[in-house]
Amino acid sequence: MASVATKNTWLILHRWFGIITALFLFVAAVTGSVLTARATIDRWANDDLFTYTGEASDRLAPIDAVALYEAANPGIQVTGFPLSSDDTENIVITVAPKPGEAALAYDEVFLNPASGEATGTRSTDPGLSNRQIIPLILELHYNLLVGDVGRIFMGFVAIGWLISSGIGLYLTLPRKGPFFKNWRPAWTYSPKRSLARQMLDIHRASALWLFPFLFILAFTSVTLNFFSEFWDPFATTIAPLEKSLFHLDAPYPEGAVPVLTYADALALAESQAAAVGSEWKPATMLYYQNWNLYGTTFSDTGDLNYKYLGPIYHYFDAVSGDWVHEVNPYTDSAGLVMIRSVYPLHSGEIGGWLTVFFVFVLGLATAEQCFTGIWLWLKRRGPRVAAKKKTHSSASGKA
Repeated sequence: MASVATKNTWLILHRWFGIITALFLFVAAVTGSVLTARATIDRWANDDLFTYTGEASDRLAPIDAVALYEAANPGIQVTGFPLSSDDTENIVITVAPKPGEAALAYDEVFLNPASGEATGTRSTDPGLSNRQIIPLILELHYNLLVGDVGRIFMGFVAIGWLISSGIGLYLTLPRKGPFFKNWRPAWTYSPKRSLARQMLDIHRASALWLFPFLFILAFTSVTLNFFSEFWDPFATTIAPLEKSLFHLDAPYPEGAVPVLTYADALALAESQAAAVGSEWKPATMLYYQNWNLYGTTFSDTGDLNYKYLGPIYHYFDAVSGDWVHEVNPYTDSAGLVMIRSVYPLHSGEIGGWLTVFFVFVLGLATAEQCFTGIWLWLKRRGPRVAAKKKTHSSASGKA
């Protein structure tokens, strides 16, 4: 067992890691919990954009509604949309100006599914309006609204969280045996104890019971914040991708214009999926202007989701219709599994709504640990400072 002096050294490190990261980690934890319900909150805050008030029988297939919108707006390129939607909702599409066209003040359009006409638009840049509140929360969670500097800073906060969690686990270990008998009290909480002891119990017991899951959350935070600098090159070095495309430079940095339609691309994708024996259903259509590629995502349900390792992608040349690329983490190398597992694990989407709810709980638990940790530090700081002053005065008097 570790000596008292050793444990005190690690306690000081745990305390200071916690003090330095607590505020930023608290912000990330609270915003992360909110983001588990971002789709619901967005629909509630922008009901006028999302709600379709017409008859369900009048609805067109999304791909047909998009074709009507494109025909009526020749200067706008639709870059993505779902292939299915709820009967009570408009169709949400993403857009960009075609090469040479003026910039748009929006990048998201809501289509009337009966006519393909735009019923509303918005920018997905962060802002304080109800239209942009979810992007604001997302950016606050990821980079504190200060771009790459904030992302890197939050990455170091996540590293501090990871290290502090490991030290915290070590500090709960008993200093003498019997091991399990003496470790057991650290896992418990009693409302009959003093407030200070209750706060310690909550801080310690919640961390112990949730440790494996909080560790995963902290680790995926590090990998997401340092994805291009560390995780992507690390994963592809450990296990190079069998099929790689987007690691190359895009061939059309100024954008391009497709020749084929989305309907053409969907037919090609469905044919390719059938040829490789996939039973998954097409979920969304995409267009990459700087690659001049159409993409189709496939999922188990036909709705875009990130269960398991997320969707499968098929890409086709938007001029010739040739198959170009597949992104399939279920058949590619372990490197792609490492890359594609990070977001589903961090968001909780890997197992559906139940694991998403669990990540919501983990966010609240992390916020609680930030609060109880700072409370305990402040509570004990006064006696520690007084003791040091007394020791210093005694030493001065003897001198």
